[in-house]
Amino acid sequence: MADPASSKTSSANAEPWGTTKLWYRQVEEDGLDRVGEARAAALAVANSGRAWRFLRDMPLGLVLYDDQFRIVYQNLASEVMTGYPSSDFAGQSPIGLWIPESQRTVIGEILRRMREERVALHGRAVHVRRDGRLSWVQWHTTPLFDGDCFIGYLGTHSELSEAVRAAKHQAELLIDAAVDIAMVQLSPQGRILSWNRNAAALFDSHAKEALGLPFEMLFSSDGAECGVSASLLARARDGDRTEYEGWLGRTRETRFWGHLRLYPQRDDDDVVYALVMVARDLSERRRAEQQVRESEALLSAIVSAASDVILGIDDADRVILCNPAAERVFGRSAAQLKDGPLPDILPRGDGLRSLVDARRTLSGVGHDGRMQHLEVSATRTSVEGRSFITLVARDVTERVESEQAVERYREQLSALTRDLMDAEQKTNRRLAQLLHDQFGQTLTSLRIFVDAVRARLPASDDAIVQNGWSQISSLIDRGMREVREVLVELRPALLQEQGLAVALDNEVQAQAAKHPEVRVTLDAADELAERRWAPDVEYAVFMVAREAIANALLHSRGGHVAVRLDARGMPGLVLSVHDDGRGLGPAERAHKPGHLGLVGMRERALGIGAQLVVSSSAGRRGTTIELRYAP
Repeated sequence: MADPASSKTSSANAEPWGTTKLWYRQVEEDGLDRVGEARAAALAVANSGRAWRFLRDMPLGLVLYDDQFRIVYQNLASEVMTGYPSSDFAGQSPIGLWIPESQRTVIGEILRRMREERVALHGRAVHVRRDGRLSWVQWHTTPLFDGDCFIGYLGTHSELSEAVRAAKHQAELLIDAAVDIAMVQLSPQGRILSWNRNAAALFDSHAKEALGLPFEMLFSSDGAECGVSASLLARARDGDRTEYEGWLGRTRETRFWGHLRLYPQRDDDDVVYALVMVARDLSERRRAEQQVRESEALLSAIVSAASDVILGIDDADRVILCNPAAERVFGRSAAQLKDGPLPDILPRGDGLRSLVDARRTLSGVGHDGRMQHLEVSATRTSVEGRSFITLVARDVTERVESEQAVERYREQLSALTRDLMDAEQKTNRRLAQLLHDQFGQTLTSLRIFVDAVRARLPASDDAIVQNGWSQISSLIDRGMREVREVLVELRPALLQEQGLAVALDNEVQAQAAKHPEVRVTLDAADELAERRWAPDVEYAVFMVAREAIANALLHSRGGHVAVRLDARGMPGLVLSVHDDGRGLGPAERAHKPGHLGLVGMRERALGIGAQLVVSSSAGRRGTTIELRYAP
């Protein structure tokens, strides 16, 4: 093959020797002296024996041609390089010997030019040796004149095959060393001429199997049927660099996703004499791209199906991404959201950026004129150097309205509970007053009357009579004692006069006296004895404490009930009642006959705006009931 890097010492007058790469030259125009140099050369060749010996033995191949371009003489070096001895082939044209017959027309034109323009030419070409081998040579040909008479040509040529083979070998090594790139040379008709190591690995076929096969074997059956290979070859032969990405085939009836380029190789006549194909396996890239597309499709589907609003907002407060939920919540189409200003409910500028890494509830008038509430969070994201805010909003209008309705209900219930507790206190005071003033007085009068009757009757030794008087006296005492206990229940002792701490201390002592088997204690700071809260607060807290203590004594089966009163800032307080008993199960937290239970405690706490927390579970040691009041 020709060396595409051959230089032209005089490009203006360069003309090709042929239409193939087998023969091409570089032109150097040497203006010859019309008489002197040609005559000197002719005389030297014809008459100088010394010159003949020098020319015969020189390592450079030398050939003397007559004016018809027939061999007159070859030196030994030329005979060795061509394989044609002068003694056998003198008088014959080199065309058809070492110069390919296909170059006859071109050589004729070149010889004519040398004669007419008296120019010497030199370049590189391929010689066909007598044994059929090809060899690269560097040649130089000079026209010979005797005065104005043209007498022949003097040509020299030197062997370049070793250098060409070395360069070709080096190129092949470089091609084989190309990482992940398959390089293949094709004939213009699409037959494989060369096949590097990466091509063998990529297409799963050794060079000896692939050489000579058609280009279409590199495609999957789909590609061949669609005429892809023929189309690529046609464009490449026309001189265009062509590309293809798609399914390529292997000889083992498998295929892979690849990319190939076809580069036309041209000779000096701008004729495509070969094609170079570069191919790469893009299977991994395609899989990665497919995964990215699938991920993007999945993300798009998730974003589209999300019930929450998702907006992408750039630094200019423009919407660059929105999902269907945003269209529904804001009452705008995607185009309107992207082309128009942000919805009124959303802040702008620094207000918008303040939402980053935060969670807030925004309220405003919605597109339908009704109040709208959005729970909003935002994050800042950067993609390819472009910064934007991803805003996620949930329409919580129904939830907020429900919470507001529940809050109003709680306020109403709290007011009702306060009214009920106030009515309870009034009723209790009324009952206590009636018991004390009427039933208590009746029992006292009955005691006085019985004692008076007994004193006026004569003494009797009858045991039945004595026992009867004792029972009557005992029943009267019992009735008076029960009245006092009911009075204490209806109107807590010391609560109104001395406050919550003193009343709790009195209650703890009373319960401890009733239940000596259980240790009942109160932990309250001394300064709390002087602390007073609102009457309804003190009453509710005391009643919760009384109920909790009673529940612990009756149901916990523990050995210690600890009551603690703590003031956490004026005027707040915390009451806790803890027992070390068996704990409460879910059923035991419900209302029990005979006492208000946890439901009643919660109602009392709700009445003053306090929070009641119960910490207990069945099977664990202890129950803690804590009331937290912070007005």
